[in-house]
Amino acid sequence: MDWKDTEVVLQEIKQRTERNAYSLVIDKEKKPELFDSKFGGLPYWDLNMEYPSDSAGKKLMLLAQINLERMFQETEREELLPDTGMLQFFIGLDDVFGMDFDEQDVQRNFRVVYHEKIDYQVTESQIRQLEIPDCTDEEMEEYTPIWKETALKITRKPVYMGEGDYHFHKLFHEIGREKFGNQYEDLSMYQLLDEEAYDNLVEEVANDGHWLLGYPYFTQTDPREYEEKYQYYDTLLFQMDSDYGEEEDYIMWGDAGVGNFFINREDLKKRDFSKVLYNWDCC
Repeated sequence: MDWKDTEVVLQEIKQRTERNAYSLVIDKEKKPELFDSKFGGLPYWDLNMEYPSDSAGKKLMLLAQINLERMFQETEREELLPDTGMLQFFIGLDDVFGMDFDEQDVQRNFRVVYHEKIDYQVTESQIRQLEIPDCTDEEMEEYTPIWKETALKITRKPVYMGEGDYHFHKLFHEIGREKFGNQYEDLSMYQLLDEEAYDNLVEEVANDGHWLLGYPYFTQTDPREYEEKYQYYDTLLFQMDSDYGEEEDYIMWGDAGVGNFFINREDLKKRDFSKVLYNWDCC
């Protein structure tokens, strides 16, 4: 299949899978404060709640937090997300960043926390008294994928299912049959497309970068493809990619990998964050 035919299928995929998501871009010019949306650093915390710890009793580290009410003051709201409060992602300080390869949906060494209301009277000094690990501490470098506290620019954008999502190959063949009959039925997508068509296809629907909602990107494979129990998690809640360059390095999952958190769509609507699938992989 050449690029001309591939593009026909691609445009139909875009039409069927388009949805809105939120692009998160590191703001290098701004120093984030306690209540801001940010990657890393000192988290906001409700002092009436117990701070999350791993299975050994060690406190978890903030990976990211999103101040939803401030976010929706600047961007159009997507109904799936709460319109108030703070959404936070925490990971354990171990050599696999809190992921359990056997039980990726058990929040033993990672945690997703949603604060329905934010207490803006809480101070940074009060939070520091909790002795929370911070990615900026020198001794943390070996145990965290994120090395700096960074502010975020958040924008709402349309996105499309990409080649990494385990549903993509099936959808590609389904549309291919509709458009061109059964001539490509027995070929995998890798066999089906020439090099130019495959490269163009992947680039057109690339989902790398940092996102709330949208579609996932992987450097390896979608963990939901081979584990039926993980197919319950049908919605990408949050994705944090490696983020590095010539001037400064911010995030590195192993060898230039990516981290993803998935949730069930109905659980998200109910604001139930107790069941989340956490995955990260690298090259």
